[in-house]
Amino acid sequence: MRVDRIVVRPPWREHAAAPGDAVVTIDPGQAFGTGLHPTTRLALIGLEKWSAAGRLGELPRSGPGVLDVGTGSGILLLAAIALGASHGTGVDIDPLSVAAASENAARNGVAERVTIQAGSLPIAAPAPLVIANLVASLHIELAPLLVGAMAPGGRLLTSGMFLSRADEAIAALQAAGATLVERWEEGEWVAAEFSDGRATLTS
Repeated sequence: MRVDRIVVRPPWREHAAAPGDAVVTIDPGQAFGTGLHPTTRLALIGLEKWSAAGRLGELPRSGPGVLDVGTGSGILLLAAIALGASHGTGVDIDPLSVAAASENAARNGVAERVTIQAGSLPIAAPAPLVIANLVASLHIELAPLLVGAMAPGGRLLTSGMFLSRADEAIAALQAAGATLVERWEEGEWVAAEFSDGRATLTS
């Protein structure tokens, strides 16, 4: 499955990579994230935008790097690494997802650059780039924590919002201090990018 430069393949399929391809090998096991669901594709499009803007390649070498909340199979975190991020952290409350993401990191040869941990927000240190492919109700519930997970001047990429609840979820994130940068859709699903607007709120 291809999304611009990103190519997601299962381990049993060969792929002759073209120049510039960012290939991610994913065996999801029982975890969410094969690249076929619209919410994952929408998030991958967001990662492509970040890559094109140079954000993934300019991450500080210390700290959590790219933070993937609800990492599932690890597909989004591993795609960020393939697109140029130096390192990242994935968190998930599901032990099966933690195991699958850890195995996929090893499968892609980046286990030493990726930290996969059980749990949820908050994490020890805020991240410059945060990914959250979650249902709208979780975006609403976790809005203050998702915004708080962004380092000053950071960005947040959200996906998984059903169209009928997207405005509500976006409003919750804005109320928590995020500034909407852009939203895009596929069918009944919505993704959005936010910047850290807390400095504006407190100025």
